Amino acid sequence: MLLTRRAWLAALALPALPAPAFALAPPAGEVLLRVRGDIAVTNRDGEAWLDRAALEGMGRVDLRTGTPWSAGEETFTGVPAARLLDRLGARGSIARALALNDYKVDIPVAELRSYPVLLALERGGRPLRVRELGPIWIVYPWSQFPDLDDRVHRQRSVWQLDALELR
Repeated sequence: MLLTRRAWLAALALPALPAPAFALAPPAGEVLLRVRGDIAVTNRDGEAWLDRAALEGMGRVDLRTGTPWSAGEETFTGVPAARLLDRLGARGSIARALALNDYKVDIPVAELRSYPVLLALERGGRPLRVRELGPIWIVYPWSQFPDLDDRVHRQRSVWQLDALELR
């Protein structure tokens, strides 16, 4: 009895583990983005499979910017990359972006956190379809940061984004 009481008292002295800040439900709709690698929050075999509802549930924001591939500024709506990384407990220094057509490019995580880079789901109020560079397009804030309009950032602006691998 004494040992049990001591064990119980010792357990009371331990700090409580923090609850996850964001519970990730399994996708109910079509999976638009798979995130794997060095992440803390998952919902399928160590990966985060995200449908539109899960992505939009992280908070939609608008980004008005021009792109190297369009004339004039447009409004893009989606999830800030930094917010996605935070919600999934992403660690690591590199995010490898993979497109539906097997294109891949490495993006420094620090860059995704220091600029308001958007994982765009909509363009001009309309959902991005695969034939319109969707369902997700990584959009940089070129109008706000003209120095990002270079070859490197154009390569990092992946359209038809399918997955992110954090390393």
